[in-house]
Amino acid sequence: MMSFLGMSRVGALWLAALTLATLPVAAPWAADQPQNDEAMDHLMRMARHLSELERVSVVLRAGYDVVQESGQKIEFTERRAILLMRPDQLRVDAETSDGERSVLVFDDGTLTLMNATDKTYASSAIPGTVDAAITHFVRDQRMRLPLAMLFVTGLPTELERRLTEAQIVETTLIGGVSHRHIAARGATVDVQVWLPETGDPFPQRIILTYKQEAGQPQFWANFLCWDSSPEPPASAFSLEIPADATRIAFLTQVRAAQSGAPEQGETP
Repeated sequence: MMSFLGMSRVGALWLAALTLATLPVAAPWAADQPQNDEAMDHLMRMARHLSELERVSVVLRAGYDVVQESGQKIEFTERRAILLMRPDQLRVDAETSDGERSVLVFDDGTLTLMNATDKTYASSAIPGTVDAAITHFVRDQRMRLPLAMLFVTGLPTELERRLTEAQIVETTLIGGVSHRHIAARGATVDVQVWLPETGDPFPQRIILTYKQEAGQPQFWANFLCWDSSPEPPASAFSLEIPADATRIAFLTQVRAAQSGAPEQGETP
């Protein structure tokens, strides 16, 4: 889904009861109040800043819940290094908590995904910009690309369309720097974002709650090393495929082969 991301992989109740009986209950923040224009202004400033950058790189540590059939939530984690050079270059290096490594590269109309762990790869021609490549990868190929929306130029429009209200929860410190903790709501996803009070409005932490999914699973990400002027070598977007790697098909290529029609971006 073209959302913030695609996802899906014995509490001691008596102790919880004792804890609730002995600890003070925090006052709820005003979630039922009308939308806070200041909070939305901060989110839109972030969105405009990210969408207007010609180049950016960031490293993030993330985790996500996978709700089991029993209802139990199991958390998995991952690390991603993202390098974006508009209009037509993107690289995402990922490593999941079980050690699986993958690399996604879009360069001048060609999108390639390689699983470095099992030495498989898929490649497809995608005319256009990084926006087109991200949309194709997430919507058409139905692949995971967490927080993909942050890296498309249509981010401001998407936030305006998806978010129905926003509130500033508090001001807090992250790494000794003051940040605004903002909570926003959408029809299917609730969002929490931590933005610095001063300087460039790069998000430092994000939590997504998928409230219509069973168990309301969450995705969280902590951002490190935002850089709005990276100078990568030309080789950063040259993906070396091992000689013994196996080429596999993207979902759209499988469908095209079954129907006898050429895949979008492929010549018949």
